[in-house]
Order: sequence, then structure tokens, then C-alpha cells
Amino acid sequence: TSLSTHTGKKSSLRCPECGQECENHSALQAIDPAETPAKTSDQSENEKPPFLHSCSVCGKDFPYASKLQRHLRTHSGERPFPCSMCEKRFPEKGLLMIHERVHTGEKPFPCTFCEKRFASQGELRLHRRTHTGERPYHCSICLKSFSRHWHLKTHLEAMHSEVVAGFTRKKFPCSDCEKSCNSAAELRDHQRTHTGERPYQCSFCDKRFALSGTLVRHERLHTGITPYHCSDCGKTFAQQWTLTTHMRTHTGEKPYSCTQCDKSFVAPGELRRHTRIHTGEKPVSIWFWC
Repeated sequence: TSLSTHTGKKSSLRCPECGQECENHSALQAIDPAETPAKTSDQSENEKPPFLHSCSVCGKDFPYASKLQRHLRTHSGERPFPCSMCEKRFPEKGLLMIHERVHTGEKPFPCTFCEKRFASQGELRLHRRTHTGERPYHCSICLKSFSRHWHLKTHLEAMHSEVVAGFTRKKFPCSDCEKSCNSAAELRDHQRTHTGERPYQCSFCDKRFALSGTLVRHERLHTGITPYHCSDCGKTFAQQWTLTTHMRTHTGEKPYSCTQCDKSFVAPGELRRHTRIHTGEKPVSIWFWC
């Protein structure tokens, strides 16, 4: 018998997801998550929901028990979702689904700018930044911005380790020359100047490139995408340096000065052409014989 038959009071059960009270288990199981009332517009953005589930390890709060359960795995290291095709395991079912696409080859997320497809929305989001030029991660010291968080972290380690607490400058020396790089990724890119490796293939033509960034800039010649916008006149450009050069037409800046006269230029190419007036050097002509 239930306690209510003795006390005359109805006991209630509370849904761990939304906090709704129910008279019995049947009513509790009948709750439709889609019909759970959403936060009203007059609620404060910072207002906490009435029922929070706190992590006993770090104290972090979660609105749903299921979210707390997933979070606890970051502390326990539990990985209850095994891949059926290899030995890897994952803490969340969604991560397992994304991983399994490595085996199946499924890529359900297409890029709207080019023909590439991706196994996850996260991969697609990172790729889209190569088209849009978006750089959401900003260095608070020198104001440079980056498309990926680890690019910003590498930048801080390499350029501002003496300012940022917790960072120690580490160098990655090249085994083929005397150059020393600021990260393992930078060293890997540099070593291709010795090996001649060009692993990045253009998806529109036969050209190959040693650096992924060079490939991205090259493919814009095919797609016509111009993600860099002039704030003064609205013109758009495929590469950052062409926008920087163009902006000098508005500011009047001419940073490239001739050492033999008082003329200055907006781009290094203009200075090289001008220097030939003084040196008498003639531009190289290439002839093709049929």
C-alpha cells in the first residue's frame, strides 16, 4: 500500500528533466518532452531554472539529469558506447555516430560554397570558415584573430609566452636545416620544403599544394568566393593581402620606399617594377616554342 492510503495525502513524483509533478509513474512516463513549456520571454536570461542538478565533483549545475550524467563521464572516464567496427569507445552516443561514419564513408553535411561534404556539423563549420574568412578566436594581446582555437593557443605559446602565465616557449627544430619552428604543425609544414611533398589536391584541377592555406586561396580562383570585404567601398577580395593592399588606396599609405629616390608604393610588386628604372634590369620574358 502507498503512504497516501494512510495519510490521506496524495504523494507526487517529479520529472527529473522538466521538474513537472505527477501523481503516479504512468503520468510521469506520459510526459511529452515536446510539450514541456519553454522559458517565457519575460524571464531573465540569467535566471536559473527552479530545479538544478549539481555535479558532486566540480559543483557545475545542469538543468537536466541527463546532461549531468553525460558531464560526470568527463570525471570518471567512462565510455559506455563501443564502436561495432573497431575497438574505440565513446562517452556519448552522438560521438559514436560521428565516428562510425569513418567506417561507412557517410558524409551527410555538404558545403554550400563548394562540393565538399563532411561527417559532422563541427567539421563543416570549421571548413566554412575557409570560405567566409570568419576568425572568431582573438588574441587579446596583439589583436590577431584565428579560425580555430588551437591556432590561437599555438600563437600564444609562440609569440606571447613571456606575457601569458602558464605558457612556456617550446621550439621544434628542423632536422634538415637550422630553422626552428614554434609548433609541431609548423614544423610539419616546413619539412615539406625539404621533401617536396604536396598533400593538398585541388578539387577543381590537377594542382597540388604543400600547405592547406595555399590550397584554400587557390580554390577561390575556381569558386569566385571573395570573403574579404573593404569597409570603405564594399569591394571584395579572395585573399587577405589583396584587401590590405587595396585599403592603402583609401588611407594613402605607401609603405614600400625606393632606396634610390623619394618615391613610395602601396605594394612590393610596384616597387620592384620601379626599381628597374634605376638598375636597367629588364623583366624576364618566357618563350614557348611549338
